[in-house]
Amino acid sequence: MIRELTPQDQPAILDFAYQREKENLFVIGSFEFRPNPFEINDYLGYFINNELVGLGTYFGLWSDIQINAPSPDIINALVDELIQRNKPVELVVAFKRYALQTIERLRTHGIEPEFINEETVYLLRRETFQNLSTGAATTATPADVDEIIRLEKRVEGLATEMAVSQKERDRILPEYEWVLRKEGRIVAKANTHGFSKHYAQIGGVMTHPAHRGKGLAKQTVSAVCQHWLDQGKDIILMVKNNNIPAIQVYQCLGFQPIDEFILAEYV
Repeated sequence: MIRELTPQDQPAILDFAYQREKENLFVIGSFEFRPNPFEINDYLGYFINNELVGLGTYFGLWSDIQINAPSPDIINALVDELIQRNKPVELVVAFKRYALQTIERLRTHGIEPEFINEETVYLLRRETFQNLSTGAATTATPADVDEIIRLEKRVEGLATEMAVSQKERDRILPEYEWVLRKEGRIVAKANTHGFSKHYAQIGGVMTHPAHRGKGLAKQTVSAVCQHWLDQGKDIILMVKNNNIPAIQVYQCLGFQPIDEFILAEYV
């Protein structure tokens, strides 16, 4: 049986998510980041004998489907239910063993990805960390949000002169963004995508094209890592397998590969 989960189900959602903590950092983090994530996300539960055995999450700000379930049949059922709710799909972001089945089921609904990015999951522990921070990277402020968005657009090759939308602003949580400035302008950044009892997940790592090759990514990522390692958490991040410069940065800092990941883009 599938049913929509409500705030009263939050303990059950977190109990399920913590059974595979690394795989569910986005879900766990959604409760850490937002006072009421049910206002922007949909959580669907698959139950057998009243036990939650599969979780389908639709992250509303990103139009992202993420399924965590033990069998293809349960993944298929959760995808079907989400599609019946007429939710637009822009992303599927998950560990490979769940993402590939989700993508295949979306295809049966005529939803074909434009890109499928193969990624690797990397893990950093305190004992392997090579800290290259200089103290220059600091947490962002609300006043930095538009500049962060414009940096993201520049790095992605998009027009930066267009007005920033409120939806774009809502995606940025400045207290979880670390930025590095040169001459008063943000030229590098990294953020925390999610965190749990034992892990923090880093993402959104980027450097202005005019400032690459200067070690700014190493400094910025080091600052984020140090923050979370000081709180007793190991660090996780995902990087595209063809992004050799980024892989070299993370390996230099002490990250080690542990799993496979997929990011599928639909628009």
